[in-house]
Amino acid sequence: MRASYGGKQMKTLLLSIILFIVVSPLFPVYAFQGNEDPVEATLNNVDAIRAMAIANQWRWSKQDVTSYVTPWEVVFKFSNGKLKKIPLQIEKMLVAVAPYINRTHR
Repeated sequence: MRASYGGKQMKTLLLSIILFIVVSPLFPVYAFQGNEDPVEATLNNVDAIRAMAIANQWRWSKQDVTSYVTPWEVVFKFSNGKLKKIPLQIEKMLVAVAPYINRTHR
């Protein structure tokens, strides 16, 4: 009986760790420095792949941020006129595809 109790504890611990690993990236850490906007702070220390995911999330949640991809970087333009550029990795290729719903771009 004692061996199965230890097994249940191990399963619970393992499931808790997996849940933490899966859920923690969904909650960005805001690094407030000076008077930096929390929306802008979301992009601190992210790579281009994560930046694209954030851009898509903001697009569908109607954030007042414009984003686009150049051959060298992911660019974010905020409503206050500030630009934030996230460089693409040289050794990887990023392909951005505009979805077709009623037309390709809005």
